[in-house]
Formats: sequence, structure tokens, C-alpha cells
Amino acid sequence: MTKKDMVCGYGKVTRTLVEEHDKGMNAFIKKISEEFSELRETNTTLYNHLSTRLPPWATAIGAIGLAILGPLITYIILK
Repeated sequence: MTKKDMVCGYGKVTRTLVEEHDKGMNAFIKKISEEFSELRETNTTLYNHLSTRLPPWATAIGAIGLAILGPLITYIILK
């Protein structure tokens, strides 16, 4: 008989609860780790998607150029 078996009923119940809680916590920690891994993958995908876009200054220059060329082309066509 081991020392683990020579405890009172309350000790056995407590040990069982602690062991079950430990198993639950290990499963919870594993699940959280998996979620963070998925989150890292999603962030990498989103970052790579954003890195293929034009920078804001290039977009602003294009918008200003179109704002100038649009009325000019319209004036030339309607003249």
C-alpha cells in the first residue's frame, strides 16, 4: 500500500479533484496555445495582404492627378 492510498476519504476526494483540475488546466493551456497560433497565422496573412498595397502618399498623388486630369479631359472632349 502506498502513502497515496492511506489517506482519509476527504484526502482522496481532494486529490481526485486536484488531478482532474490539473488535466482540465492542461487542456485549457493547450487550447489557448492553439488559438494564439491561429491568430499569428491570421495576422501574418493580413499583414502580407496590406504590404502589397500602394503607400498612402502614392494614392494621394494619384487622386490629385485624377482630380486635375478629369476636368481637363472633359473640357477637351466637350470643346
